Amino acid sequence: MRRRLTILAVLWSCAAVACAGEQRETANTVTDSAAATVTSSAPIATTTTNPGPPGVALCDSSSTTELGRVANTDLDEASGLVASRRHPGVLWSHNDGGSEPGVFAIAQDGNDLGFHPLEIEGATDLEDMAMLTGPNGDDILLADIGDNGAERGSIRVYRFAEPDPGTPAVITDVEVLEFQYPDRPHNAEVLLVDAATDRIVIVTKEQNPADGGRPELAPTQPSFVFEGPLAFHGSGPVQLTPAGMLDTLVLEARTAEAPPHLTTLLGIGGLPTGGDVTEDGSLIAIRTYATIWLWPRDPSRSIVETLGAEPCQVRILAEGQGEAVAFLGDTLVALAEGTNQPLHQVAPEG
Repeated sequence: MRRRLTILAVLWSCAAVACAGEQRETANTVTDSAAATVTSSAPIATTTTNPGPPGVALCDSSSTTELGRVANTDLDEASGLVASRRHPGVLWSHNDGGSEPGVFAIAQDGNDLGFHPLEIEGATDLEDMAMLTGPNGDDILLADIGDNGAERGSIRVYRFAEPDPGTPAVITDVEVLEFQYPDRPHNAEVLLVDAATDRIVIVTKEQNPADGGRPELAPTQPSFVFEGPLAFHGSGPVQLTPAGMLDTLVLEARTAEAPPHLTTLLGIGGLPTGGDVTEDGSLIAIRTYATIWLWPRDPSRSIVETLGAEPCQVRILAEGQGEAVAFLGDTLVALAEGTNQPLHQVAPEG
């Protein structure tokens, strides 16, 4: 919440290269306690320094355009983004945090289509969203999974029917899905939905702060991957299942940038900040502050299994604190925090 201001303060207070040296020195050490928290026999999702999969149109593209700028100035901390499947050209987004939970409907050119408040209590830190097509229409999943201090006893995912973007109104029918990590609290900003298995996948945002340091500026650490069911929720939290790790340090090292992103100079460019899955489940996107990674998916493989394969990098125009990404047809749309931010679209060439 409001991490953008902290990052900017650091950029003003020290030279970027000097900060990078200090941050990367810390990033080279992963604590034994963090590395030992997941002991599942599930496949470990890791990446190597080999090239990503060839022939992925979005990764091969150098065509990035600005669709427009977000007109609604109340959407100033965009942390999640999904494209409507029932209303062509409509995108949904939400602000980071939990002070005013709700979803913004925006046209793909950035025009304001209205705000829909959520009638819920106790929202803490909304960080991502997903779309799920069900038998009675499409549902939006809003992930209350942020935890900068790593101290929450449980996290929540709010599920509700996609509203009519042309009729802004309070959303009152909200299903609250409560989850608990099996080991310890984690900070997270990525929610993925596996429609084939009716399960969610959460990719954590791990950092290793020095004593007395700001946790949001601590260097990137490998992320943990957890999954859990969307069905059969009772009165208490459902325990998530550890599914492996995503080596975000390797991804950070592989990120091709010209010039380097400021967050990479600070040693946090590889932190996962948002994700999405195509409607047919054939592509998975996870964005970081610095870039977007794409995994082609075989229909016979789960999201967790797919994340163990090699991704390729999607080039986007430079953004400030980028935390939102969504598939829009055969394109990708990215959005950063801030007022009147541009909607960046990556489309296949040709």
